[in-house]
Amino acid sequence: MLKIGLIGKPNAGKSTLFSAITSIDVDIANYPFTTIKPNVGVSFIMDKCPESEINAKCNPREGKCINGIRYIPVEIIDVPGLIEGASEGKGMGNEFLDNIRDADIIINLFDASGMSDSEGNPSEKKHDPEEDIKFVKNEIINWMSNKISKDWQKFARKEDNSSERLEVKMLQKAATFGLNEKDVIFIMAKEKFPDKLIHWSQEDINRFSQTILKYVKPMFNTGNKADLLTENMLESFNNTDEKKYLISAEYELLIEKAFNNGYITSDGSDFAFTAKSGEAQKTVLNNIRKKYENGNIMRFYDVLTSIIKSLGYIVVYPVLDENKWEDKNGRVLPDAYLVKDGSTALDLAYKIHTDIGKNFIRAVNGKTKRIIGKDYKLLNNDVIKVISNSR
Repeated sequence: MLKIGLIGKPNAGKSTLFSAITSIDVDIANYPFTTIKPNVGVSFIMDKCPESEINAKCNPREGKCINGIRYIPVEIIDVPGLIEGASEGKGMGNEFLDNIRDADIIINLFDASGMSDSEGNPSEKKHDPEEDIKFVKNEIINWMSNKISKDWQKFARKEDNSSERLEVKMLQKAATFGLNEKDVIFIMAKEKFPDKLIHWSQEDINRFSQTILKYVKPMFNTGNKADLLTENMLESFNNTDEKKYLISAEYELLIEKAFNNGYITSDGSDFAFTAKSGEAQKTVLNNIRKKYENGNIMRFYDVLTSIIKSLGYIVVYPVLDENKWEDKNGRVLPDAYLVKDGSTALDLAYKIHTDIGKNFIRAVNGKTKRIIGKDYKLLNNDVIKVISNSR
């Protein structure tokens, strides 16, 4: 399952958002460090389900499918608020930063209203949200650079005497952040670094860290508390050069609670009211819906979907029966896997299970019914049967 690290300064609203998108109750309060240890839950991205192509209702083992839209689960890691000097061990320090080690994607949630001070406390004096964005990015880069720099001279002298490729040498440092050799090769192709490690400067190490954050563990800035912004402020945020998403964790939580309490028919923005809802609920929820209709504020499900699609992920459905698109228990399209565009049938086999990958024989495309080999490049919404000696 794809892992999303939800980070930000204290009081950015991470706990409220986490509770809304995962339906897990956590402490929510208007003061810094409501979260003191990471919360882990599941949210979803949305994609059109191929069930209509086979004229049968799918049966997801995880997630759900509503009106032909598949809700594909992703793991959300809500980590404690980040304070200045965390990269040097202050506050929650490295304990905080270590929580994002396994994250595939990082979402930096910042207070778009600017109504929190530099330490995350509520403040009447406006604070520039751009400063919060820069701060979080710099703390993560410093944390990575500090980890890489540790005992660098000793490490460099030893490895420069080795005949291993530079990528393999740097993997010893990069593995600390959950990177693999393919990731390091990609980084080396994007940036030019000295061939000898002993010649690497602190600037080179910083560039290596920046490249990790840009390409391997990309970070996306998402402004919370957009419900407190005027229309002009919302438009100015959306007109900046650097892409930012704007959401309201409060709205997310209100919609989720209204759905769970039976006031509305769906937790999507296209909800309808039930007989249980009164005029007070309708007024509040209709006002929220109008905010979404103008397009300046997004639902967080849509933010997640946009981010993951922008990174080139596609959805693939492994099945056991290529004709009925079922597993061994007769469930139609039971699993939906997120894989990078360019992934092969063999990559999918390994994702299902290591033994299936090792013993791969061939695969079958459930849509065309054609036999495909290990090098077949998967397409979005492919339905694939993998045949291996392990089955």
